[in-house]
Amino acid sequence: MKHGLISVAITAGVLAGVILANILFSFLAGKFLWVIDTTPSELVTISDYSEELLSEIDAETNDITIYFLADPDELMNYELTGHKKGENNSTWGMSYIYNLAKLYEKEFPYIKVSLLDSSDDADYIREHFAMSIGTSLGPLHIVMENRVNGLATYRTMQRDEFFTFSGDAMYFRGDDKFTSTVLSLSGENPVAYFIGGHGEDIGALDDSEDFGKAKALMELFRDAGYVIEKIDLSTRDFPADVDDALYGRAGVAVIYGPRSDFKTDADGSVNEITRLRKYLNRKNHNLMVFMDPETEAMPHLDEYLFDYWGIAFEDNILTVDTKNPVESGAVTDDGYNYYARYETDTKSPGSALTSSLLTLETLPRAFFGKSRTIYMNPKWSNNEESTMVMEGVTSYKVGAAFLAPAKSAAHFNHGGYTVYDPTLYEEYTAKYYKTEYDRIYPEMRETHYERAYNDHYKNNLEAYQKDGLSDEEIAEKCRTYAEDYVKEQADLHMASYLKLAEATPSGIMTLTHAAWMYQSGETVSSYAMACGTTDFAAEEAIDNASFSNRDILFTAIYLFGKNVLPYDIDIIKVQSTSSLNISSSMAIVWTVILAAVIPVGVIAAGVTVTVKRRRHN
Repeated sequence: MKHGLISVAITAGVLAGVILANILFSFLAGKFLWVIDTTPSELVTISDYSEELLSEIDAETNDITIYFLADPDELMNYELTGHKKGENNSTWGMSYIYNLAKLYEKEFPYIKVSLLDSSDDADYIREHFAMSIGTSLGPLHIVMENRVNGLATYRTMQRDEFFTFSGDAMYFRGDDKFTSTVLSLSGENPVAYFIGGHGEDIGALDDSEDFGKAKALMELFRDAGYVIEKIDLSTRDFPADVDDALYGRAGVAVIYGPRSDFKTDADGSVNEITRLRKYLNRKNHNLMVFMDPETEAMPHLDEYLFDYWGIAFEDNILTVDTKNPVESGAVTDDGYNYYARYETDTKSPGSALTSSLLTLETLPRAFFGKSRTIYMNPKWSNNEESTMVMEGVTSYKVGAAFLAPAKSAAHFNHGGYTVYDPTLYEEYTAKYYKTEYDRIYPEMRETHYERAYNDHYKNNLEAYQKDGLSDEEIAEKCRTYAEDYVKEQADLHMASYLKLAEATPSGIMTLTHAAWMYQSGETVSSYAMACGTTDFAAEEAIDNASFSNRDILFTAIYLFGKNVLPYDIDIIKVQSTSSLNISSSMAIVWTVILAAVIPVGVIAAGVTVTVKRRRHN
């Protein structure tokens, strides 16, 4: 009994010690990253180039957190064999990303790793990462956040962004992805300049809190970590920026509902277009334009937008067939408010704003108020070609993100109305035909009557005289011909003025993408988003959870953030799926250690204790 109790106590103590040792070791291994990478490629490693780049970041002003949205047990799935891009049925490969993130935490004092639960912490994720219905996050997402000067900027990443597939080969680009994202978040916060002085509804220029109708848009920029400023380009230029450094400050110029054109004085003393163009020619600088249909033509701004960004706001007012609002997308009885059609062409640059939403089983609705259509320069809307249009630009493309409802648009263009719906055609005929005819007929009579009268008199006088007609009868013949000719010309004008056309969806939101390549090998993207209405970014549209407007605008703001791509970081090739397993020789060594050496040691200790105990007795 005595020895039995002692044996039980020793056994219990040893088991408790083993458990405590495992807990302590697991804690220390996680804290100090005691991980042995047994793969020949050494996937969990930080390159010397990354060390060099990230060591220059100020640890005092940067506070970066890498969030994983899963339980640690979910992340510890080392399986990679047989997987391909797009297979999201498990957390395969997340362990390599997680361990690499822990290595970054160990090496750089301004980086830490934190875990959130995508279900339990859903409210926190949505509140802090500006997420809405179309941008749900789960265990396969990683969020990196940096807080600088009290403002938070962040990037979301997916597991597949860390792996590249080419045929049967797989590449791990974790070092490249983490380093480029840290660089894009470090440094000064991006700036959103709201341009004023042309009747924009952004509040008084000297009031930093009053943003009028653009308040919700401003708050969305601020939530994304942008510094907000108002600027009047007629009185001052954009502040000086580090436009020749490898990692310059990102920014976006916002034009929200101007009512008058940008100033371009003949003597060159003030040229707002030149100031805007120089700003947008810099790296990491982007443009966002919202235009209402009531706005008069603005030759200076219109010319710049069309020549440099391939977009033109047409003088169109859209309406919707209210007789079938379910199919047409009408929101209000007058048809001016509607849900727009998503552009489904994934090759179009505009799809960058909607790709995440198109993957949902049910498309959220994109609300557009009274909107004008956008004509895209055909030279640059060709998705298969790129054109050199600005110094340093290597590719330049423009495409729609949203289209007006098909078979439901009526617009005035080039002196005439074109109607896409038979019912609306009748309404527009009754509304506009008589008014236009009464206006055009006197003009036609003034310009055509006398010439038609004289031509007919000259060409038919001899024949009429042979027929024995008097001068008065001849004059009556000429008057009748001239009247008929004037009416015929007026009818021809009206035929072109009001016509029924086949339905052709028009763009009402577009995105232009310009890719810049510099001598250093750095690649930077610049964007210009154009929208045919300010209502899309109004508070009622952004704050409505059933609309996708917030998602679209947030995606644009995300794109406009600094996008630095280091050019010297090698991605790691996984030679084959079998190479992810340890070699046969190493397997034998570890088998001997775990299955022979340790048990033999335990047996030897037991034998020693037993022998000594018997001798003692």
